[in-house]
Amino acid sequence: MDLIIVATTTPDYPFPSVACLVQDALGIQNTGAIDINAACAGFTHALHLANCLITAEAHKKILVIGTETLTKVTDYTDRSSCILFGDGAGAVMVERDENFSGFLVSHLGSNGDGGEHLYRSGLSKTMKGKELAGSGNIVQNGREVYKWAIRTIPKGMNELLEKNNMSVSDLDWFVPHSANLRMIESITEKLEIDKSKLLHSVEFFGNTSSASIPLALDLAVKDGKLKYNDTLAIYGYGGGLNHAGLILKWGVN
Repeated sequence: MDLIIVATTTPDYPFPSVACLVQDALGIQNTGAIDINAACAGFTHALHLANCLITAEAHKKILVIGTETLTKVTDYTDRSSCILFGDGAGAVMVERDENFSGFLVSHLGSNGDGGEHLYRSGLSKTMKGKELAGSGNIVQNGREVYKWAIRTIPKGMNELLEKNNMSVSDLDWFVPHSANLRMIESITEKLEIDKSKLLHSVEFFGNTSSASIPLALDLAVKDGKLKYNDTLAIYGYGGGLNHAGLILKWGVN
């Protein structure tokens, strides 16, 4: 590995980065190590970044990790949200291969004006002039986030497909961020994607933010679902509010 990218919103320390801790734990020498914070879209952003760096021939092998310990920042007095969140981690390796084109197309977007609907308070006690609640825990306006997601993600997915002259019938698997089943089902119905093509991890691990997509991929590998050259659309969305989608080929035999 010549670079480690970790997507997380719950590092143990502001610094050193989680990526540096991973580098030390694995004993990988001569590698860069960075964390990125894109909340629930973090893993997808990290994959996009890894692909761009490899395509630019700046790196050859990149370890991409999505990891969260959301139970550390959950307000257990908020019964509307505390039952949703969980902890988890997953990793993939992105490697240059002259004979295999894994990444087909990407689509990124953000709606920062909705940040007040899903946040974790930190050094600042205000956002856009308003007092923040939470005392360092996750604060979510579930209704507003739900409305944003079912409006934004199908539109983003359609733009992703149009960029590559594809339709949903060309996809073998759809892997959205595992926020909750109701939201996933609404997005899937709007896109008219057959539920048999859906991969998720929420029923086993809860909402694990940037870890939910790699966990869903891992479950699919263990179940023997993912095959070499399968076409996947993965789409992360959440705090920011931001979202990111990729269509790629599964490159593991």
